[in-house]
Amino acid sequence: MTGGRRPSDAPRSPVRALLLYNPAATTTTARVRDAIAQLLASELKLEVAPTKRRDHASFLAAGAADEGIDVVVALGGDGTVNEIVQGVAHSRVLLAVLPGGSTNVYARALGLPNDPRAATQEVVDLLRHGQHRRVPLASANERYFCFAAGLGFDAEVVRRVEQRPRVKRVVRQGAFVISGIGPLLTASDPRRAEIRVTADGTTHEGYRSVVCGAAQPYTYLGPWPVRLCPDGSLDRGLAVTALTRLGLPGLLRLARVALSAGDVRRLPTVDAWSDLTEAHLLSDRPLPLQLDGDYVGELTEVWLRRVPAALSVVAPRS
Repeated sequence: MTGGRRPSDAPRSPVRALLLYNPAATTTTARVRDAIAQLLASELKLEVAPTKRRDHASFLAAGAADEGIDVVVALGGDGTVNEIVQGVAHSRVLLAVLPGGSTNVYARALGLPNDPRAATQEVVDLLRHGQHRRVPLASANERYFCFAAGLGFDAEVVRRVEQRPRVKRVVRQGAFVISGIGPLLTASDPRRAEIRVTADGTTHEGYRSVVCGAAQPYTYLGPWPVRLCPDGSLDRGLAVTALTRLGLPGLLRLARVALSAGDVRRLPTVDAWSDLTEAHLLSDRPLPLQLDGDYVGELTEVWLRRVPAALSVVAPRS
């Protein structure tokens, strides 16, 4: 169920809230954070905590759920949101997502403004009116993701961006373009991999890189949505797009179509499946995996699954 809320799902009136923020988030300054906290505190009994290391947000969010916190507010990038989701999925806690990173795909997918102060005001108004909804998540080998997963090339790009945090802070999404050049100029594993995709009960072979969309769009490049999985949606099953080649000309054509709201499925190097409840990816060598724009490691096998009604979010009704 993705629209509206069921009476049985409604928690008690949100009073206690925990604001979890990432001090290293790309676009969040101390001044903005303080203004957000002040606005939230005017309506809620607010606690504020920074994240200090990888997966710390998951630990804090799970603790908040155990302690009876009504709302966990995420202020950071999509990686911070992903960590918090691991701690509050399948609980009665409401998640409010504020855009504090460079891309903020999930906040925007939920229909919230991309400005953190404007999004905070909207979240406060929604909480005041008890407006929230239950949405699905997806999982990759039992770790949840909100909107996107990638095995191969795009995950290698994400890994390289994470290795250069200063570049990301300065050029933001431009860091992904810069970091994408390296794998194309070298005979790296993502270009030589052989990935087998099983979807809709049928196995397909010969892919170099695979992405999965659980919302729309897959990501953004500046203000422009990148639609690598045209049927990705919170209201539908998973959408999987697989690439048979990773040469520069083909990737440039893919980028042009994905950025122009065209359908990437018409390209000869693309195969795609939609409305999936699960898909299985098997590579002949370990490949990088990214979830919601966060590098999570190298794997040879990934099970992708849709997880219905897994999360309660503070968001406009769809």
